[in-house]
Amino acid sequence: MRRVPEEAEKKITALMLAVPLLLFSLPGDSAVDIELYTKLASTVMKIEAHNPNGSTSIGSGVMVAPGILVTNCHVTRNATSIQVIKSGRRWNAEKQQSDVEHDLCLLYVPAATVPVAQFGNDKLKVGQHVYAIGYVGGLGPRLSGGQVQALYEYDGGKIIQTTTPFRSGASGGGLFDEQGRLVGVVTFSSRLDQTYHFSLPVSWVASNLEMSKLQNVAPLSGEVAFWQLPYEREPYFLQAAALEASNRWSEMLELAEKWCIDESRNANSWLALGKAHQHLQQNDQAISAYRKAIMLDSDYPEAWYNLGLVYLDQGKQTEVEEVCKVLGSLDEKLAQELLNAQTLH
Repeated sequence: MRRVPEEAEKKITALMLAVPLLLFSLPGDSAVDIELYTKLASTVMKIEAHNPNGSTSIGSGVMVAPGILVTNCHVTRNATSIQVIKSGRRWNAEKQQSDVEHDLCLLYVPAATVPVAQFGNDKLKVGQHVYAIGYVGGLGPRLSGGQVQALYEYDGGKIIQTTTPFRSGASGGGLFDEQGRLVGVVTFSSRLDQTYHFSLPVSWVASNLEMSKLQNVAPLSGEVAFWQLPYEREPYFLQAAALEASNRWSEMLELAEKWCIDESRNANSWLALGKAHQHLQQNDQAISAYRKAIMLDSDYPEAWYNLGLVYLDQGKQTEVEEVCKVLGSLDEKLAQELLNAQTLH
């Protein structure tokens, strides 16, 4: 068989990797070049978890250290054996380390020769561009681009809510910043509104990398992840997302008031309170809550945007223009939406 020249082989590989990219249109001007995509995709692998009942759970994983992948425990929790796949090659996971509560499982696959992702950190900003890569529907790796919508302090890390859409098979994939650094693990969408997409912080991955609790691959205990708990036991931010999705604003107000008491230094709690007041037509209270959120986080685009909408409802054009100026430096899209609303008002 004639061997393909090395340079031609590289071009063919790059083209094959580029194909999934064409399936996703990135928002605005957040185009990603093929070189960056190839770098990111090279670190993401397909996970096949083989269950006792004969079924196979499909997910994604990211190489985070030589021979070590991170994925979600909800992908592998029932598995009696796990295989990781890349470019037609398969390797067996020899051991695993599980943190079921945080939904992070580390797989020990020493034979896997796959590049290791470069770590970022939890110092993200709302509005920042990010890219999610995973094996959507078992195919891929596929990429979607979007922005950070919100950051939620939880258990020593920051849960990342983004506009990067993903579906079944992407769980355990990577969330990367524009520099190609791993900043999160793609994990779940809200049970009531599939437009709410959440990733786990990379700091949780880093804190588990000592691999001191390796065990044989076997079904995990009955414990569930924090986001799979019954509604009343979920973190405040997930309860708030559920109430907002179903427009239950009176209940949202009650929850947000409790949240603000328990976490008074959390800008998200005051944003939730502002939304509840705003939708209940309590504009003065909404302004006060949004101002509190902005005082705690002056770079919070959604708080500024909602504040501008309330001012618009009150006919305070000068205040709306001031908000637009601030928004212009934080999120041009939201700033334009507010300007459009001002024009139509």
